[in-house]
Amino acid sequence: MSLLRSILRTTTLSSSSLLNHLRLMSNLPENTVYSGPTSQNTNKRVTLSQLRQKHRNSIPITVVTAYDYPSAVHIDTAAIDICVVGDSASMVVHGHDTTLPITLHEMLVHCRAVARGAKTPLLVGDLPFGTYECSSNQTSIVNILAANEKFG
Repeated sequence: MSLLRSILRTTTLSSSSLLNHLRLMSNLPENTVYSGPTSQNTNKRVTLSQLRQKHRNSIPITVVTAYDYPSAVHIDTAAIDICVVGDSASMVVHGHDTTLPITLHEMLVHCRAVARGAKTPLLVGDLPFGTYECSSNQTSIVNILAANEKFG
């Protein structure tokens, strides 16, 4: 405050004008002061075609893992290309010894939180172990239907 007073004494600007000027020098937009950090990056979400183009041009592609909203906001502000929500959340966030105990529902909670915070990167979510496999009965039915299509 004493710095502000000394500036006011040496300048011809009024105090309200000076405060407005100082606010304009801030790196945060006014509407984010109370609502938390938001991305300064206004680009749209990264697409696969953009990633292919980067690969063709030998431009590095950045990939970071996130499990929650605050991490996702930081990833968004850092202009990361791909954000992975991994089943490693089972160990990192939930404290399990392996990735096996995490459920699909828990993964969806993490994916939703990251999606709210990371508006720009391509989001990749892991499926927990076993959620993408068929039971033996389903496998038999799939094989029967495939055979029926093949042999009529």
